[in-house]
Amino acid sequence: MNKVDRSTQLASLDETDKRLIQALQINPRARWASLAPIIGVDSVTLARRWERLSDHGLAWVAGHPGPGTRGPSAILEIEAEPGATLEIAHSLAADREAFTIDHTAGGRDLLAIVGASDLDSLSEYIMGRMRRLSGVRATRTLLLSSPFTDAGQWRLRSLSTDETSAVERTLDVPTAARGEVDPQLENALLHALGQDGRATVTNIARELGVGQRRVREALTTLSAQGRLVVRTEVARAHSGWPVHAWYFLRVPAGVAERVGSAMTRLGEVRMAASTIGPYNLVLSVWMRALADVQRLEVAIEEGVPGVSIADRSVVLQSLKKEGRYLGTGGLATDTMIPMLI
Repeated sequence: MNKVDRSTQLASLDETDKRLIQALQINPRARWASLAPIIGVDSVTLARRWERLSDHGLAWVAGHPGPGTRGPSAILEIEAEPGATLEIAHSLAADREAFTIDHTAGGRDLLAIVGASDLDSLSEYIMGRMRRLSGVRATRTLLLSSPFTDAGQWRLRSLSTDETSAVERTLDVPTAARGEVDPQLENALLHALGQDGRATVTNIARELGVGQRRVREALTTLSAQGRLVVRTEVARAHSGWPVHAWYFLRVPAGVAERVGSAMTRLGEVRMAASTIGPYNLVLSVWMRALADVQRLEVAIEEGVPGVSIADRSVVLQSLKKEGRYLGTGGLATDTMIPMLI
C-alpha cells in the first residue's frame, strides 16, 4: 500500500468511495465480487478504487491482536514542557506498547493508549518510560476497564439499512475454535495482516512457506478465539468527520453501565469505555465541525441526568493509530509497529 507521493493533492472521497469503505468496515476481507452488486459498481472497478484509496493512505485494512490476546491497557495523558511535545510523541511512537498517540489541545498535550502483558509490566513501562523521556512535565494514567464500544464498530453511514444488511450477509458464519495455533505462526499471521489486512490466504501461505489450508484454519481459529481482529480505517480529515475529540466523564457508579451503553447509540461516538482513575467514562468521538464539540457536550449533559463532563480535548493531529504511523492529514504510512501481545 501507499506507493504514491502523499504530497500530491488528493481529491475528497466521493460517495462510491465512502460506500466501499463502509462495506469494508462491516466485512474487511469481503470479496469484490460479493460487494459489487451491493455497491452498484463492478468488481474490477472496486479493486481499482481500493488500490487508489490504500495507495494514498486514505483508507486501510489491518489485522490486530484481539481482546483474547491483549493484556491490560490504559490511557496515558502527558503534559509536556514547551517545545517538547513533538519529540516526546516521536519517541513514544517507536514503542510497541504505545498503540495510539494523539496530539491534543486541552488538559493534556498528548494522549496515548498503551498496553502490556500484565499490570506489573504496564506499570513498569509507564513509570520507566516517562522517567527516561525529557520534557515530560506531568502524567495521568486511566486504566481502561470495560469497553462499551470501540472504533472498529463505527461506520461512515453511507450505505442504506438494506445495503448494510446485505454486506453483513457476506460475512463468514462464525465457527467454533479448533484447538490451538502455533505461537510462531500466530505472530507471523498478525505481522502479515498488520501490514495488509486484505492479504489473500494464497499470498500469506506463499510468504510464510506454509500450506493454504493451515493458514485458513489458523485464521478461523484466531478469529473465533478473539485473538485476531481485522479492521478498516479511514483518514479522518477526508472522511466527512474531520473533528476528533476526547471527553472525560464522571458518572455515578450505580448508573455507569446504563450511561456507557447509552453513549454507544450516539452516532459520533467511536469509543466508549469505563476507566479507573479521576474519570470513570471516556469517549472518543468524530464530528463534522468544531462547533459540534460544545453541541454534543450539551446534548450529553442534558440527555443523561447525573453525568458531568469533567474535561475534554480536541485532537490536533493523530500520529499513530493501532500501531500504524500516520502522516499529514491522518493518511496512513507504510510504517507499522507490531502491537505488543
